Amino acid sequence: MKQDYNIIFNENNFKSINEFIKWFFKNKKDVLNYNFNIKSEIKEIKEENVNKLISFFKYYIKVKKSCDNALNKYNKTLRKLNDKKELKEALDEFIRMNEGGKFLRATLVALGYHSIKDDDNYLNLALALEVFQTSILIHDDIIDKAKTRRGKDTIPVSYINKNEKVNKKDFIEKREDYAKAVALCLGDLGFYLAEEIIIDAYKKEENLSKILSYFHNTAIKTCLGEVIDVELPFKEEFYQNTENLEQKILEIYKLKTAWYSVIGPFCLGMILGNAKENNIKEMEDILLKVGIAFQIKDDLLGIYGNDKYIGKSTNSDIEEYKQTILYSYTINTKYKDNLLKYYGKNNLNETEMIKIKQIIEKSGAYKYANEMMNKYFKETINKIEKIKFIKKDIKDILIGFIIYLENRMR
Repeated sequence: MKQDYNIIFNENNFKSINEFIKWFFKNKKDVLNYNFNIKSEIKEIKEENVNKLISFFKYYIKVKKSCDNALNKYNKTLRKLNDKKELKEALDEFIRMNEGGKFLRATLVALGYHSIKDDDNYLNLALALEVFQTSILIHDDIIDKAKTRRGKDTIPVSYINKNEKVNKKDFIEKREDYAKAVALCLGDLGFYLAEEIIIDAYKKEENLSKILSYFHNTAIKTCLGEVIDVELPFKEEFYQNTENLEQKILEIYKLKTAWYSVIGPFCLGMILGNAKENNIKEMEDILLKVGIAFQIKDDLLGIYGNDKYIGKSTNSDIEEYKQTILYSYTINTKYKDNLLKYYGKNNLNETEMIKIKQIIEKSGAYKYANEMMNKYFKETINKIEKIKFIKKDIKDILIGFIIYLENRMR
């Protein structure tokens, strides 16, 4: 029997939605046993929105549990691919990185599917998207020279650590090249593993070719976005070519974050459920802006977030010369030279980071980014509420997901 649980938003209890989100995830093992009664004494926090957020969380917890179980079983099958020592070690590395994901994309696959049908046929498609994500993150870690991922050593770092230094010429350089090369191969492997999951699970589906085509289209868009994302910081840092910079940055947001993180997963679920073509197109248009807003939120957290909470240094975006609308807006103001004193500089100290934040705020970039983000989130919610072909409970969960994105702190 479920227990009643009262949640009150006021100065003495929860003061914001993100405070509630933190509490929710700390207590996620128990929340499915609660019937929440929401009361808000804070004008900006609507009880209806909190209830939709809770609907999303409860749905997310159930889907994540199913996907976790499926992924654990799948990872065991990977160990049987080949028993040769080198390959067994490599597969174990892939499995290690294939664990510990958030399953947000898997949840969107489920939600897209459940907007059409009620069963659990989505599970293998969700699993394939998670394997695809692991693969592309392995490649990302090589590109970004990342040390950790999901709280663990990246594959290149792991291979470097496994091979102790020997006193031979060029060993250090060749060890790094070797570690990156193995990681690159494993990333490539994962793309085909993901496709095999789809083919094996849905070979009897009449729309298999459509599912694969959409999956490929999402992957192609993601890769094209990655090319721009790699090229733009280099060109900007060394050639200062700021013409149409914001439009180029927004193109990255659309191709990488919007398609890879939101549109692709949700619409793949719809396609598996045999949704009508015009309904899929409608959702593509609706979800594009929430994907852009999702990335703007990431950019804001990348500088103004808490290091421990977001899982990476808030210096990293600055040091990597990351191209964001915070950057593109600021360099078109009188604060350009002030920002460029620090942008791309390594080992920034706390005082320098405070100055960078002040420069971005004084330029108006922080306000501009927040206003664009909030506008896109709000517009998307308004459009979802007007959708005719999706049931209210599914729409509420999708809106809850957007409210979560808007208020998340990592």
